Amino acid sequence: MNLLREGGNEIPGAMAVARDDVAGVVAQARALLPKELVKNLQADIGSAGFRVESGDIDLMIEAVDVIELYNTQDQKDPVKTAKQLLKKHFEQQGVVSSISGRNVHIGVPYISNSGQQRLAQVDVMVIHDAEVVAPWHQHGPRGMYDIPGFKGKEVFILISSLAKFQNLKFDPFSARLTNRDTGQVLARTRKQVAKILLNPRARESDLDSKESILAALLGDPNREAKLAQARLDAAHGLYDLNESAPIGTAAWFRQMTTKLK
Repeated sequence: MNLLREGGNEIPGAMAVARDDVAGVVAQARALLPKELVKNLQADIGSAGFRVESGDIDLMIEAVDVIELYNTQDQKDPVKTAKQLLKKHFEQQGVVSSISGRNVHIGVPYISNSGQQRLAQVDVMVIHDAEVVAPWHQHGPRGMYDIPGFKGKEVFILISSLAKFQNLKFDPFSARLTNRDTGQVLARTRKQVAKILLNPRARESDLDSKESILAALLGDPNREAKLAQARLDAAHGLYDLNESAPIGTAAWFRQMTTKLK
């Protein structure tokens, strides 16, 4: 029985990709890219290869590499023009392609491990400082998709709510924690952000999940104020803070242990 669902909605006919097929699709996508764009390619973005199946596969390439390849530095919008030329590159190879936001989407045909001809949607994300940004989106290697219901975007919402308490804002696609008033960049790495938003002893792993963030705030005298926006977000249905057991109680630690196994 075919259990694979429909894939990404930017490429007609794309199907969800089984975990065991992801590596092969990524290899084919790399082969379709100009060689100049592979040197700084970042993989393991999102859930593909870590969940049983994923609707699409995300890859990041360095925006500066695309601009330099297509010599679009003097264009009004260098990245936009470079993405259009990258799309044309794929189409000249007979690959279905489209653009939306930061992504150049491509349809990658492949033979699944079960021997069936399929089409995968691969989202080639054109990102400035891709090597710095990628760790924020590589939840899979840290085992986060083993947590039932884990969603990276919920972690980013929670991080943003904590930043608001300090009059800061966080952008996960530029990897910047900035002052809301001045625009000054205060931190970019996960370790730097953890120490500013959580506590000076915080580790980058404390930002892995909603649960780990809540655990890192245990004993913080400003915990309630820091979580004020997060509780409002939860009340509006943006996520569940998973506080069915009071934080710090034995029941809560048992709940944490179960979720992180």
